[in-house]
Amino acid sequence: MRQLFNAYSIMKNKINSTISTLDHWHIITFLFILIYSANISAQDENKKFTVAGYISDLQSTLFDSINKKWTIGNLIHNRINFKYFPLEGLSMALEMRNRFSFEENEADNATTASSFATDNGVINLTKNLADGNSYVLNSTIDRLWMAYENGKFHATLGRQRINWGQTLVWNPNDIFNAYSFFDFDYVERPGSDALRIQYYNSEVSSTELAVKMNKDKKITAAALYRFNAFEYDFQVLGGTVNQTDYVAGFGWSGAIKSVSFRGEVSYFQPEKKFSDTTGVLLASISFDHTFENSVMILAEYLYDGMKFSNNFSFQSLYNAPLTAKNLSFVKHNLILQISYPITPLLTGTLAGMILPGISGYYLGPSISYSLSQNLDASIYLQSFGGKISGKEQHINLSFLRLKFSF
Repeated sequence: MRQLFNAYSIMKNKINSTISTLDHWHIITFLFILIYSANISAQDENKKFTVAGYISDLQSTLFDSINKKWTIGNLIHNRINFKYFPLEGLSMALEMRNRFSFEENEADNATTASSFATDNGVINLTKNLADGNSYVLNSTIDRLWMAYENGKFHATLGRQRINWGQTLVWNPNDIFNAYSFFDFDYVERPGSDALRIQYYNSEVSSTELAVKMNKDKKITAAALYRFNAFEYDFQVLGGTVNQTDYVAGFGWSGAIKSVSFRGEVSYFQPEKKFSDTTGVLLASISFDHTFENSVMILAEYLYDGMKFSNNFSFQSLYNAPLTAKNLSFVKHNLILQISYPITPLLTGTLAGMILPGISGYYLGPSISYSLSQNLDASIYLQSFGGKISGKEQHINLSFLRLKFSF
């Protein structure tokens, strides 16, 4: 593991020394031109280059009571995914998201601009290209990796998604990429600047080593082993998170008759207080089942052993988690979700969450309709209530989205 640390540090120092005198966005422009040129030259050569993505328009409203003032916003979200396969076993990817946000509330817009500009990677690949009192235009590269595969061996270097989660809402094992369940518009989830090595020991077992460095030059490094026993897939993991906590974890996925049964447990122990009892235990357990009429029901529970403060904002709750150690703001969390394809083109979903620690709740109905092969229309409602910072609050959001994929 220490050799991986050293290799990653050397790689990071070389990259930083190379790009220190250059503007990151000049580099990005160069990469874009390079890959596009490769597309022109390789378009007919066994599809060595692929382009995909989408563009969506998301209209939003926020209000505490339907009879009071509504705050209006709009987000145009474009994603472009480039992949290049120069040689057998070698692949490269550059994936970027471009967002133009409008909000009539200047304070909300300032918060959005600050959030958009945040890049947690060791190299800053995010930039607000333009912003004003009511708008912000942002471009972010959230995938930039090169992968090599040879038989049972697979290595990926660069900004990538490392998903070690087993459950579907809260993931204590997902120590590299925490994300918010409420952010339905970002299905790809954040990436990490990391080196990931995978070895497939057999058809039912594999070993992984991953090392990530964040913008503060802090390292998260861990090993994971997956195996199958008793018709269940199990995983065990251990490592260090941001050089502040040791972590040990366990997860599983299988079935009890026709009901899927999944779970994750992680224990975080501060490195500076290794011998005391300040560690934090998080555990999630999930059941889901699809009936013959295609109704799908999901029930999931999260226990979060963190010591909580009542001094937090709705924005913090909505954007949680910050890390796999901070998955929630309350100790007990429960969600029930039901989904049903009303017709082959129309799907309805209803999610409800209970947050007992703040006498809170979340209610989230949604409906999606396929207008054509590449065009979808969706309506999402999100209603929150509870004691936030000691004050009873009720906040409602509604969204109308048109999404075209290509």
